[in-house]
Amino acid sequence: MTTSASTGTYLLIVVIGLVATVIVGQVLMRTGVGFLRDVFDDRDTAMSITRLLGVGFHLVALGFLALVSTWDPFEIQGTVQYVVTKTGAVLLFLGILHVITLLALARVRNNRRVQTMAANLRGGRRQPADGRTQALESGPS
Repeated sequence: MTTSASTGTYLLIVVIGLVATVIVGQVLMRTGVGFLRDVFDDRDTAMSITRLLGVGFHLVALGFLALVSTWDPFEIQGTVQYVVTKTGAVLLFLGILHVITLLALARVRNNRRVQTMAANLRGGRRQPADGRTQALESGPS
């Protein structure tokens, strides 16, 4: 026998998923700023990219939440099991999305570091976030 979820059950799943999504998204945005400041010389650029990643994270997570709250791929017995299964699916997805976002941040940081190191090896020049090339300060001769 399959349990048919009531409106209250759907709303409970959505509220739990919404709270979890907002918490994880805020953690990503707060830590992402510090992470991206290490990458970009410009604080505004780091903030902008963090916000863009945060918006993408929230949209994907909330879209998945909307789908999983109504999708029943297999039979679940009882309301408690139904809520736990749906909540588990949302949390698992948020965890995967969180790791993917962190990997994207790490990749951006690593690519930027490689570019900076390559520029330094090419003759003591680096290219800051604004795209202008400038000479690195050399120490006393």
